[in-house]
Amino acid sequence: MNKATQSRLLPSIKPRTKWVLLGLLVWIIIPWKGLEYGLFESTFSEILDAYAWKSINTSLISLSVFLLILLSPWRSHKKANLIEAALSISGAVSVLFIAAFLNESLGYSAAIHLTLLLLIFALALARMGFIQGDPFMTTAIVLIMASIAVFVLFPISTVFSKVLFLDDGTFTPLAFYNNITSFGVGRTLKNSLMLAVSVGMSSTFLALCFSLFSVRITKRFKGLTRIFSMLPIVTPPFVIGLSLILIFGRNGTINDGLLALFGNDGLFIGAGNDGWFSRSAYIYGFWGVFLAQTLSFTPICFMLLVGMVSTINPAVEEASVTMRASDAQTFYYVTLPLLRPGIANAFLLAVISSLADFGNPMVLGGDYDVLATEIYFSIVGAQLDYARAATLGILLLSFSLLAFLIQRKWIGKKSYVTVTGKGSGGYFQPLPAWIRRIATSVTLFWMLFTAILYGSILLGGFVVNWGADYTPTLAHYEELWARGMGYGAWPSYLTTLKFAAVGAPLTALMGLMIAYVTTRKRFIGRNIVDFSAMISFAIPGTVIGISYVLAFNTAPILINGTAIIIVISFIFKNMPVGIRSGISALSQIDKSLEEASLTQRASSIRTIFTIVLPLLRPAMISAIVFSFVKSMTTVSAIIFLVTADTQVATTYIMGRVEDGDYGQAVCYGSVLIVTMLIMILLVEKFIGRSRIERA
Repeated sequence: MNKATQSRLLPSIKPRTKWVLLGLLVWIIIPWKGLEYGLFESTFSEILDAYAWKSINTSLISLSVFLLILLSPWRSHKKANLIEAALSISGAVSVLFIAAFLNESLGYSAAIHLTLLLLIFALALARMGFIQGDPFMTTAIVLIMASIAVFVLFPISTVFSKVLFLDDGTFTPLAFYNNITSFGVGRTLKNSLMLAVSVGMSSTFLALCFSLFSVRITKRFKGLTRIFSMLPIVTPPFVIGLSLILIFGRNGTINDGLLALFGNDGLFIGAGNDGWFSRSAYIYGFWGVFLAQTLSFTPICFMLLVGMVSTINPAVEEASVTMRASDAQTFYYVTLPLLRPGIANAFLLAVISSLADFGNPMVLGGDYDVLATEIYFSIVGAQLDYARAATLGILLLSFSLLAFLIQRKWIGKKSYVTVTGKGSGGYFQPLPAWIRRIATSVTLFWMLFTAILYGSILLGGFVVNWGADYTPTLAHYEELWARGMGYGAWPSYLTTLKFAAVGAPLTALMGLMIAYVTTRKRFIGRNIVDFSAMISFAIPGTVIGISYVLAFNTAPILINGTAIIIVISFIFKNMPVGIRSGISALSQIDKSLEEASLTQRASSIRTIFTIVLPLLRPAMISAIVFSFVKSMTTVSAIIFLVTADTQVATTYIMGRVEDGDYGQAVCYGSVLIVTMLIMILLVEKFIGRSRIERA
């Protein structure tokens, strides 16, 4: 058979027939059941026993569906497409539910079979006219909805079910009430809310001062502003807390200095006299966590506010001055109201981030309990109380989601548009003198304090023991990096790079596709995708971790302890990054460009790859970079998921902190910060900073 004949025959095979034949081939050559030690570390007999044809199992369901679709006895029926769609989706659902009932762990072959059944289901929907009969968009929507159902809605529902049902299936309607009213929960909830609101107010105030200073007062520090706004994004979540310990801890620089001045035999006390200052652990507790979170989240709030301050139309303020309003009146009645969306965004983002923060309370919390750390201690250690952890997770998710809903509702009430298609000349009006003085003083002090903190992070790795022995040394770096690729920090560092490199493109692709289908298409179930994406925005990392432990620690999807679950957690934890980038970029792309392509009879897949994706290139690269950075620095979402074989950089650093080895911890943190700064700067060099900022 020559190539011309092959090319004529292959297109004649229907896509669903290709999927069926592929499913039959996979059934023969790839193991159906899950392998406890993975495909490459299992014995030959274990792999052999995992094949579908070795025993009676749920593969018979999908195999029967494939054979029925191949024969298609209903092909002449007027509702043939509906029958095929119902058969394929019911087959996929039946495999999952029966495997769960039989406690059968599904493996690679099962995953491929389920995917093929979804593809056949999507093609049947397209033939029925779903999304104007577009097979590519229908398939994309089906796969997105399926992945959200499995990796977002199912884990969250598992958390809820854990407080209503015992392990043996007994219904316990009062379990949630008993857990929520148990000792310490009310205090923990109060602590979390008080801390979140306080951090929200302080971060927003500092960010507003910083924004006014850099845009309306002086642009002399524009370069420094950019550096300080970037640092917290590339800093592991508990490194700032660790730097506060180096400065304010019992053996910190401040304690040492005050002790030398006002302690026993101090410089201002005199030899042989008792001083009034003694070492204390005042940095631990509310004020330490408050300071660490404020330092962590202020630059992120600044990034939200600086854009709004920059885009206010000067003509609006000029009109106020023309009406003989003073500088103070213009600022209070014109400028501040126009900044209301940015202030609300910044405040609620800081509140949500504070509620979800795990690293700083873990390092500095002391006896000040918050929800994120209590969830961790409910599982790790002697308690092992999944019901209590699930209850706390529900509380944390509820308040985070409530803050997010308030944000959307509040900002959606009024219009704040000042930039239109019309030209807008003029200059910004001067701010009131007292505003300039406050903003300048606060900003310069904040930048100086931040510089000292990051200086302590860099210097802490070059001394023997900060606070006790300041002898210069390279021992920490040698211990971590000079003993070979299989020792020290290298295994966790390379593992983190590998996981982040795999997860970042998938995160960006998933987020951009969700953004595209929710903004450009109208379909049944769109509200579900919207709601699920909204949950992804608000869900704290600790809740993701606990939900994945509960959902994927048993059949049919048993992936706990594997690298797969860590990559999946990266994707769905950071997916909002891709969604935000995609929605922002798509709002600037006229739909007429896509409509023109479709009018010229181009398929939707060709339109996306030749029109949409090239225009979304900056947004995609921005999402990939940011997802990579977040994957490198995340800890709350994976603290429950890592094992000795899948340990990542942040959990390794946390282990050093728990052991009191601050030198190695800050050394590793410094390397991570430098690594991610280099990556961001390289990306800016090759694609241009303006493109990243515009995305």
